[in-house]
Amino acid sequence: MAQWYYVNAGVETGPIDKAAFADLVQRGVVGSHTLVWTDTLEHWEPAHRHIDGVTPPRPDVPTSPAYAPADDSAEDYRRKSGLGDAFRQFFHRYAQFGGRSNRGAFWFWQLDNFLIGLALGIVDAALFGSNGASLLDGLWVLVTIIPSFALSARRLHDIDKSGWWILLSFIPLIGWIVLLVWYCRAPDPQPNRFG
Repeated sequence: MAQWYYVNAGVETGPIDKAAFADLVQRGVVGSHTLVWTDTLEHWEPAHRHIDGVTPPRPDVPTSPAYAPADDSAEDYRRKSGLGDAFRQFFHRYAQFGGRSNRGAFWFWQLDNFLIGLALGIVDAALFGSNGASLLDGLWVLVTIIPSFALSARRLHDIDKSGWWILLSFIPLIGWIVLLVWYCRAPDPQPNRFG
């Protein structure tokens, strides 16, 4: 018989058998915010999908971070990013202007890009001299220009702004300051019109 686990307020309980859920639902221990898991499930899922008597939560109630999106093709804009993850996501979503990218993916990519540009500048100086061509650095800029615009558009989508606001970057100083403030803003905690 399958053993089940459930989570309420971040506290995992189990194992129990599925029949024990009827009593827990009746006592109010298991409700619409409860996540359940058993070895046949890949991720924690809302109890209403598997337990009789549990009503689904209202649509405006955020899901728990322990629950991964059911659609594997959907990007999780709440995911944590680091240097390596931001680098992989940057090239994985090379020319994808739709969807969202969170602050971690955006700012860790900026750090990645700075470090790579610095390293390429050092190699250029070693190969061509300090007054020589910046061939490698220039190639890097060409390779990353389209995905940089795509990442900037997705970051703006994360705060529910159109990607077309990137055009503010053509207004010296004022446009850059506005974009910098927006890039630093906390994302929408709920899905928005961009994902």
